[in-house]
Amino acid sequence: MIWIDEEKLKQLREQAPEHLKLPVIERAVAFDVETPNGKSERMCSIGITRIENNRITGSVEYRINPEQDFDWFCVQIHGITQEEAELEPIFPEVWPMIRKDLENGLVLAHNARFDLNVLKKTLKAYDLDWHPVRFADTVEIARSLLGRTVMNHKLGTLCDYYSIPLDAHQAGSDSFGCAAVYLKLLEEYGPLNRFERDFSFG
Repeated sequence: MIWIDEEKLKQLREQAPEHLKLPVIERAVAFDVETPNGKSERMCSIGITRIENNRITGSVEYRINPEQDFDWFCVQIHGITQEEAELEPIFPEVWPMIRKDLENGLVLAHNARFDLNVLKKTLKAYDLDWHPVRFADTVEIARSLLGRTVMNHKLGTLCDYYSIPLDAHQAGSDSFGCAAVYLKLLEEYGPLNRFERDFSFG
């Protein structure tokens, strides 16, 4: 095994021919939410995984009291009960930390508009606001680039395809899986800027 330090690695990347250079994502943040019921307007957990310079540098999960009743079906999916959630802080108490984690970078999610709309509705419920964000959806990217190479484009299927560990429907693990899938697609297919979109919380 040959050890190459970060500075040497940077030099090698810069010296590579243009068509072989791996695009560098300075900062991106993958997130995933789990909801208490089918209304999908509050969250009971949110997972956030940071990417810096094409490496996953941290992952966190916040449990939240959504102040809503839980559907049996949702509890079966993510395993969070209403009794457990009622012991957690409400969203405005954790929003400053969540906002700090999500700031200043491309936002990633798997089936992104679902997660973004849950966040939007939650912000509105508590009379909170946030600036527009630039986002990319790993479902859309995988569907376009992998096509029928995989059976479907669910996060679990993609994680199996790329040998990424996943504890499905656990927000922290799902956000990690989303981030890792994005990096695999970036490495395999090059720049993914064409899949970026804008989302407004107004």
